[in-house]
Amino acid sequence: MESWVSDNVLKCRSCGWGSSEELNIYMCPKCGSPLDLEYRRGDILPELRDIIRCRDGIWCFQQLLPRYRYRATLGEGFTRIVGLRVNGVKVMAKMESQNPTGSFKDRGAALAVSMALSMNAKAVVEDSSGNAGIATACYSKTHGVSPIIVAPSTAPKGKLDLIRLCGAEVVIARDREHAATLAPRIAIERSGAYLPHTWLPHHIEAMKTIAFEMHYQVDELPEAIFVPTSSGTLLLGLYRGFKDLVRLGYRDRIPRLIAVQTRSFHPIYTAMKGGELEPEEENLADGISIKRPPRLREIVDAVNDSKGDVVVVSNQEIKRALKELISRGMIVEPTSAVSLAGLLRSVESGSVFERAMVILTGSGLKVVQRMIEIVQP
Repeated sequence: MESWVSDNVLKCRSCGWGSSEELNIYMCPKCGSPLDLEYRRGDILPELRDIIRCRDGIWCFQQLLPRYRYRATLGEGFTRIVGLRVNGVKVMAKMESQNPTGSFKDRGAALAVSMALSMNAKAVVEDSSGNAGIATACYSKTHGVSPIIVAPSTAPKGKLDLIRLCGAEVVIARDREHAATLAPRIAIERSGAYLPHTWLPHHIEAMKTIAFEMHYQVDELPEAIFVPTSSGTLLLGLYRGFKDLVRLGYRDRIPRLIAVQTRSFHPIYTAMKGGELEPEEENLADGISIKRPPRLREIVDAVNDSKGDVVVVSNQEIKRALKELISRGMIVEPTSAVSLAGLLRSVESGSVFERAMVILTGSGLKVVQRMIEIVQP
């Protein structure tokens, strides 16, 4: 296969280290901080008529994304926005559960796998408890490279079954920390690419396309967007996408970004408000269960710059929101319901919104049995 050299640059904002993009450099080798991806950006969005005809997924916005020789896609993106009225509040729901493999992680997989393919990786390795693993497995296998997913032993069985159905080799680790240690070693051994969604900047860059889509889909941006937040990939992608829209003159403001976390895992709340809340025995939102997000400082800065906030919700609030969504025909997983739970908690605490948005991150069809256990009395 012909050689190809990326002109993108990996940059550490903490210590200033920088280098040309290469496989398996996902954190700063000098100070261990997360890296940003710097690349040539265009200065214009596609015309609406071109967007309507486009069938290239996130690559419909190729001028505002990193350049690669290969562009992996399964037609992700342009998920619908559904209007609701909940407890008297007008709510827009961005249905990321409608992506090809059922979650917003498809966007990040499309960009990360494109990078791996372009750099001739023989395999793609990811550590994931579910949606990221499913997306990485499907995008890799479909585009001709072998996926290996390292999952913690606590990963939902339904999601592990789907990962295997997508053609991936599954390696079971003791826990999330063990998976994150094991996966990069496997990538080196297999001449592959380690694509950690919690560290790799490509996943954040891909999420900017959600903000770009909103520009076409709504006349007025929501006042606030409620985002289930763990590693911060989605929230940071929204932040950077809206910053691009403001920079290019398409919009004049960034919506308030509200990070929503659970009582069991709330490092952003601790960083912003101080103190820790008593955790619950069970964590219904398994998709947002990271204790130490690598980009914690960056998440806090983005929330503050957008004049946003952080909200913590309980299992009972998640159940209530999940039942509400299912009653409206939205079969989403418990982690998705966290966003609506956060909105309801904010309203009950006195916040007033004329227009709010919730991001429904993943489909509940992957975990039907678990959904039944949660929703039924």
